[in-house]
Amino acid sequence: MPATTRSRRNRNKDGSPINVPEVPVASPAGESVLDSKLQDVSVHLNTISAFLESTPNVPRSVVESFHALQSIISVPHKNCEDFLHRRSIVIQGIPELPLSTIPSIRQADVEAKVTEVFDALGVEARPWAVFRMGRWSETKPRLTKVILPSRSQYLTVLGKASSLRDTSKYRHIFIRASLTEEERRKEYDLRREAREKNQSLGHKEYVVYRGEVVRISDIPNIRERQGKPQGN
Repeated sequence: MPATTRSRRNRNKDGSPINVPEVPVASPAGESVLDSKLQDVSVHLNTISAFLESTPNVPRSVVESFHALQSIISVPHKNCEDFLHRRSIVIQGIPELPLSTIPSIRQADVEAKVTEVFDALGVEARPWAVFRMGRWSETKPRLTKVILPSRSQYLTVLGKASSLRDTSKYRHIFIRASLTEEERRKEYDLRREAREKNQSLGHKEYVVYRGEVVRISDIPNIRERQGKPQGN
């Protein structure tokens, strides 16, 4: 009898099976375990929501209570994603060991090389996470994503990143903020705008600085106005 009852409740009123979204069990390449867990929260909430909406005889008050709980949980979930994003950088050009190397050794190697880059920048920081993004390639090393403990460390690394060009060992290393797809599109448009202005002048005068196209000569004044980075 209980089995029959469960079977009936797992079907719509017309007798068709309830369409419950599948929960992914694997993370895409380059995605951290923490990012995956955060995304799973939304997946699980949506799965339960779809089940409640499709299951007959569930009191409306129960469904509404769940939706209220879902909205409450989603806010800190989004805040947590933003928290990590605002402390994440991407490093291009860190050499990578062959794919035949033991994974744990490859991981230890990239962590050590990130530490060496930070030493060259004069930044004291122990990252929360360091990992390669994308698929391994024979032609070039993958990008390296680094999540830092504090916002001030994040800003300090980005502020000093250009100094690597003055070193023979790290001049091939490029550091930028970790960007969302929307932020990457905006960054692309800004760089195109700066490039077009420089082409019309015949020399480099404009650059993208802190989300704006500005004259290189104006950067010291902008830094002075905005002040030094504070807080975590």
